[in-house]
Amino acid sequence: MLVQVSALSTSENALNSGSSENISFRLHKDQLYQLRQEAKEKRISLNTLASQIVDSYVNFASRAPKAGAIPVSRLALKVLLEGYTEDQIKAMAERIVNMSGEDNTLMLQGRYDFEALLQSFESWLKAADFPYRHMRTTNMHRSRHSFIVQHDMGRKYSVFAAEGFKTYFEPRITQEIEYSITDNTISMTIEGA
Repeated sequence: MLVQVSALSTSENALNSGSSENISFRLHKDQLYQLRQEAKEKRISLNTLASQIVDSYVNFASRAPKAGAIPVSRLALKVLLEGYTEDQIKAMAERIVNMSGEDNTLMLQGRYDFEALLQSFESWLKAADFPYRHMRTTNMHRSRHSFIVQHDMGRKYSVFAAEGFKTYFEPRITQEIEYSITDNTISMTIEGA
């Protein structure tokens, strides 16, 4: 059975400051039930959940396969990294990002600048469902961004991800990246124009 769903929102989109519009969809009743349950579990409205789903699709999922991204389980990544030293892991992360970072950002964002890197990075964090905090400060013509990312995948993944993030942002930053890692968390501060 199909159910018609209408969503109305007047909130501003933080990324492009465009206002939202009203739209209707027909969904299967069981899918709508599942969406309502997820919204209830997350303690958000169904409209907010639908907006998050559309945002994820538009800003990442629809373009990710074209950029060469495929879903890989967290366990698979942990197991793959087990057989390497931290230096080997850093070299691997740097090599991967150098081979694909700019191309992936161009494919996902249509441009390659500091803001495009931030948008791609944040879209990836959301798609990976990693809990994170993003604090930003702006002064003069520079913006400083601090991220705390919790991945719960162990120290070797922290090394891999931190080196990858560092290499990813380096071409478009104005100051060296500051970062620290724990077994399950990465904290980094980046500054760009």
